[in-house]
Amino acid sequence: MTPLPSKLVFIAMLAALVNGCAKLPPNYAPVTPNADIQNTIKDDTKYHQVKKGDTLYAISLIYDMDYRHLAQWNQIAPPYTIEIGQKIKLSGPNLTNESVQNSTEQHQTPTKMGETTQKIVAAPQATRISSQKKTTLSLNNKPNTLGNPPYKPPALPDNTEKPGSSAQKKSIISIDNEDMLKLSFQWPLKGRVLKAFAQANNKGIDIAGTTGQDVRAAESGKVVYCGQGLIGYGNLLIIKHNNLYLSAYANNSLLLVAEGDIVEKGEVIAKAGQAESSPAKSNRASLHFEIRKNGKPVNPISFLPEK
Repeated sequence: MTPLPSKLVFIAMLAALVNGCAKLPPNYAPVTPNADIQNTIKDDTKYHQVKKGDTLYAISLIYDMDYRHLAQWNQIAPPYTIEIGQKIKLSGPNLTNESVQNSTEQHQTPTKMGETTQKIVAAPQATRISSQKKTTLSLNNKPNTLGNPPYKPPALPDNTEKPGSSAQKKSIISIDNEDMLKLSFQWPLKGRVLKAFAQANNKGIDIAGTTGQDVRAAESGKVVYCGQGLIGYGNLLIIKHNNLYLSAYANNSLLLVAEGDIVEKGEVIAKAGQAESSPAKSNRASLHFEIRKNGKPVNPISFLPEK
């Protein structure tokens, strides 16, 4: 090829390259969204779909949760009415995901070729709150120029529960805005303990009895569940004693009270029956008994008087 045609080909290629680049803004680099950050934001909320016979108290028993938390997360007001098919959130707002999303809301501006900068639009909410708290503390913590000793608030009494203590077994002070009730649980069934708290997967205790034996309310309260909707519990009763404590009575052969009934301590509420897991020919009746504090199972032996 002669030098002249070679020069013409080179000039044509150069012109094509210049025309292609002219379509882009001069001296700016393209910016693409960060897909990796968006993929990390997921909704991990779990739900319970309400079926026939469910109540908020029964759902809280299944998942070892406080019924008040379930009500708050799902915006359910007293008397906590729920509907069949309704989806109940089993956790609160996913604050972690929200914080990540807020921190990644960024405005990306074009820059010169070879450079990338990101301008943060809004700081995370948690950071702003933390900053405000620090400012408040610095304003209030003024030096003591009068020479007087700094004020110290009086120490609050230690109401920490001590399992096995006789004082706790005799009297548990209720924190209930409606009334102040001293809870003093009694044995709901006369019999020996077949399964201790640890043996029953930390869900309560199993008390031996005879079929048809009287099951009594361990303490006064309101029946908030009565039915067979919970797998493994058979005929189940749940009594709400106050805002902190519930008691549950499972594997009954007959229920003698209904939801909404007010029962007194020692009142016969059911007849003992067999556990669903017991062999059909064993004829061994037992009561599965639980006490829940803030939705969490606690060892009933710590609350019951010595036999």
